[in-house]
Amino acid sequence: MVPHGHGRVHPAAATSSSDFSGEMNQSTASSDPSSSPLYSFHFEKSVPPTSQPLLPEAQRYQPPPAGTYVVQMPKDKVFRVPPLENARLFEHYTRRAKRRGRCSCVRVCSWLLLTLVALAVALAVFAAVIYVVFKPRQPTYTLQSLAVSGLGGIVGNASSSSAPVAFAPEFDATVRADNPNGKIGVHYEGDGSHVAVSYSGVRLADGAWPAFYQGPRNVTVLVATVKGSGIRFSDRLLEEIAAAGRLRSVPFDVDITVPVRLQLGEVRTWAVPVRVRCTVAVDRLAADAKVVSKSCGVKVRFLFWKD
Repeated sequence: MVPHGHGRVHPAAATSSSDFSGEMNQSTASSDPSSSPLYSFHFEKSVPPTSQPLLPEAQRYQPPPAGTYVVQMPKDKVFRVPPLENARLFEHYTRRAKRRGRCSCVRVCSWLLLTLVALAVALAVFAAVIYVVFKPRQPTYTLQSLAVSGLGGIVGNASSSSAPVAFAPEFDATVRADNPNGKIGVHYEGDGSHVAVSYSGVRLADGAWPAFYQGPRNVTVLVATVKGSGIRFSDRLLEEIAAAGRLRSVPFDVDITVPVRLQLGEVRTWAVPVRVRCTVAVDRLAADAKVVSKSCGVKVRFLFWKD
């Protein structure tokens, strides 16, 4: 008996129940291979797949055209274009921030300018008060004498053809300082002071200005000693100095720089450098040399001093 239809075959025991079963027992001597064991055939009808309801045409998934891509992302990750009023607000706040920045810069510059003007006015008022109350006048300086030593062999060396000789000149400059002010004292500070003697631009000796206090309406005569070493003159300078010595008029330049503080009653001002330059000529290169001509000029930064 040949079963018809589609089904599955299950080997099972002889007593199994099914919709259709058959048993076939034969002797062991039969040549049929299926005659030895006991087989049970069980047929089941296949269940057709359940049909799905058809979706409308608009809800069916339609694949994209060839050459395109579909990117899917969550809804909360989609950024929307801000409304137009937000753009207007952004431009408004941006313009206001720029105006505030410009106003701040103008305000700072105005305050700085006002501060500078106030300081200038305060200094002008201070100078006017000092000028009216104390009537300051600039001190005067005079180079009275200049003793020279260490240059006595210049005349002999200029006439010889030997190698230049190194000189160690020394000068003693006697300076008269006159303070004509009746209410102002002058403090001369030695630290930072400098006195130099030169000839035709060649530095010959250096030294310092002595520190002292000069009271009102006081005249002080002081000696500033300057020394040099290892000074060598060219042949031209040696001949010039020797010729000036024969003419009994050897010129020298004396430069003095000294820090000065003014005493205005109980108030002492800040230190201001006073520069004095004197041009002097002596009759010979000796310790007892006499001044034949002299002139001194003073430069100072006190604006209220009157020459």
